[in-house]
Amino acid sequence: MKKNKEYFTTGEFAKIFGIKKQTLFYYDQCGIFKPDVVGENGYRYYSFTQLESFAVILMLRELDVHIDEIKAHMDHRSPKGLISLLESKISQIDDKIAYLKWSKNCIESKIRITREGISAPIDKIVFENQPDEYLVTSDYKGADDEKAVTEAVGDHFAFCHSLGLGSSYPIGAVIPRSSVTEAGYKYAQFYTAVRPEELAAAGYAGATLDQGGNYLAIYDNHGYSNVHANCLKLLDYARAHNLNLGDRFYEDVILDDLSTEGYYNYLVKLSIKVK
Repeated sequence: MKKNKEYFTTGEFAKIFGIKKQTLFYYDQCGIFKPDVVGENGYRYYSFTQLESFAVILMLRELDVHIDEIKAHMDHRSPKGLISLLESKISQIDDKIAYLKWSKNCIESKIRITREGISAPIDKIVFENQPDEYLVTSDYKGADDEKAVTEAVGDHFAFCHSLGLGSSYPIGAVIPRSSVTEAGYKYAQFYTAVRPEELAAAGYAGATLDQGGNYLAIYDNHGYSNVHANCLKLLDYARAHNLNLGDRFYEDVILDDLSTEGYYNYLVKLSIKVK
């Protein structure tokens, strides 16, 4: 058969969509998209009228719609059947859009925190201005040992996950100022800072608004090993400079396994509000 101008060869048709010719062969074999014309020599030719149809089929495949589901429609195709198939995918697309927005927020948050870690003044007491934050919290009244704390952090993580709040948000800890003595300190809460719109989407009304303001802070790149010593440093500094402090320290991991190697090389920030 002589190829007419209104037909595309398999290679030409595939090039339009940026796919391999073998994809068209496979779809033909599966029975979901066949060429408009097959010549006596076996060559396949596609019409311009098939462009939109194939674009929709390709879109459905990119949305992970199974070949069998598409074939079932094509075997019994009808306008109503098409509407039913497409409408069934709208909620899946909405879920993907929501997930992508959430992923973007998490990535932006991780970038911001990591940049904070890169520029952090190590082992120096600094003043920082912090914005208001909404915190999802879990109270802790367990034993002062690593096993109990680890289990509590896991429980807090699971609680956030149950609300639909993802794992990319760092988990911080609250240390009451009254618990800090020469012998040590105790945790009172674990928390995750979350955007208000995500709390609204999750339907969770139990978050607490943590007022921003001026904070006294110190960064340390030895993991958690110097948290107690740094609590005492901040208290000593406040006394020496007649500063009135808030009633809680905030312990935040700024650089973790994703950017440092080893638990004992984490960059940990300790901060407390200056009233």
